[in-house]
Amino acid sequence: MKGKRLTAAVLAASAMLSCAHRRVAQDLPDSEGVSVDVSSLWKKEATSDPITAYKLRLASDPDNAALHNNLGNQYVIRNQMKDALREFREAARLDRDSPVPWNNIGTTYKKMGKLGQAMDAFKHSVDIDERYALGYYNIGTIFDERGDYDNAIESYLKAVSLKPGLIEPRQNPQILENRNLMVVKLRHWLEESGNIALPLDRLPE
Repeated sequence: MKGKRLTAAVLAASAMLSCAHRRVAQDLPDSEGVSVDVSSLWKKEATSDPITAYKLRLASDPDNAALHNNLGNQYVIRNQMKDALREFREAARLDRDSPVPWNNIGTTYKKMGKLGQAMDAFKHSVDIDERYALGYYNIGTIFDERGDYDNAIESYLKAVSLKPGLIEPRQNPQILENRNLMVVKLRHWLEESGNIALPLDRLPE
């Protein structure tokens, strides 16, 4: 009889632990400081949800700036801008020498319609790295939205001089809808080649 009571107690305890694990798993995406062992319960979902995957990786590597930055990118895709800003700022804090998180902070503010804060962030990115082409390009987009086309073109030119691929549609699809980039492409080509050849034709010899 005593043995039966002990077995029943063990089964009850096992059931309680199973319920507790399910509750932890359900709460995991919004939890902080989750242990790696419990996180393994989310392995299946992590393969289909990038945000969950980054959260799991950050649970065991919380000071990884790249993981915070890339999680921020996923939040932008989901239009969760406040969450994105939190992750980009953490990435910037952890890696003070990288312009990338500041560029992403600027892009997020721009999507939110906060052009002044976006411009400050983009300028900070090029203050960190004066050869960061994407920062100059994005500064140009702010000038563009403000109607300051001369400064926009100068910023685009600076960006293109550092990274010529920014005027190629395969690398930067925005060129297809940005009329000022066509001006930049022509001016950049002139600076590189020195002149525009006359459209002469040849007769067969």
